[in-house]
Amino acid sequence: MSVVVPAFRAAATIARTLDSLFEQDYQGLRVIVMDGASDDGTVDVIRRYEDRLFYWISEKDKCQADALNKGFEKADSEYYGWLCADDALTPGALKKLAGVLQDNPQVDVVTGGCRREFKGGDVVTTEPAEDFYDRLDYMNTIEQPSTLWRASAHKRAGPLDLTYKYAFDWEFWCRLKRTGARFARITDPVSVYYFSDDNLTSSGGTKIADEMYRVIKEFGPHNGRLADVYRFLYRTFDLRGYYDKNAVQAVPAWRMRIFHMTLSALYRLYGKELVNSYNWNFASRQQRGLGWE
Repeated sequence: MSVVVPAFRAAATIARTLDSLFEQDYQGLRVIVMDGASDDGTVDVIRRYEDRLFYWISEKDKCQADALNKGFEKADSEYYGWLCADDALTPGALKKLAGVLQDNPQVDVVTGGCRREFKGGDVVTTEPAEDFYDRLDYMNTIEQPSTLWRASAHKRAGPLDLTYKYAFDWEFWCRLKRTGARFARITDPVSVYYFSDDNLTSSGGTKIADEMYRVIKEFGPHNGRLADVYRFLYRTFDLRGYYDKNAVQAVPAWRMRIFHMTLSALYRLYGKELVNSYNWNFASRQQRGLGWE
């Protein structure tokens, strides 16, 4: 198994990430660290693990997807995964995930739950829903650090798309699905995602929404038209606070009536389930300078 760790200015967190990997009870683990020429002491931390790393380098890259592609080019294993330098695995995670692939040769991708830790101290544990595969075309239902896949499926799908800065993982899952990969899930939380102001997904705002639009336009239902519905909801309502928890108090009643009338019309056209699966509120809140809820 090869796990690529992309890093940039991660001196404060990468030791935690690498420790969580090397404490896994899994034989044959190859850890590949791709650092983007960090200048904050990250390289000094990496050197402490040098004798246990399969490969590492510190050089400039175009983006995180570029670093990952370079890392996977160095990989020579049956199973692939990646773990960002501010995330961690839970004990026994790799054995649980790899066990699914080993016991089920028809499965190409396996994903599990995740413990999300917010800087305020709140913790939320997720698990992939039973219908995560069916909804993947219009909602990123996969926790990236909780996922492993076969190298053969990776080769069929191709490298990560460098034109994405935020949603390259979701686009890759959709491409794996399109190229015939078969998915499975476990409900155990196998990774820890630490939310901070430095996470890519904590600061993208409308740029994230634009990339989500691209993914749904390419892979989503109704020949991608659902992407236009979601973008309309984002720009017309979400950026004005209609999807906030306090929307009823913050938005005038007559405007809320227009909002609900619009939703009713969209329900008739696209179905209530698809319209209510809209989940871009986190990007809207970032764009408006609001914190995580």
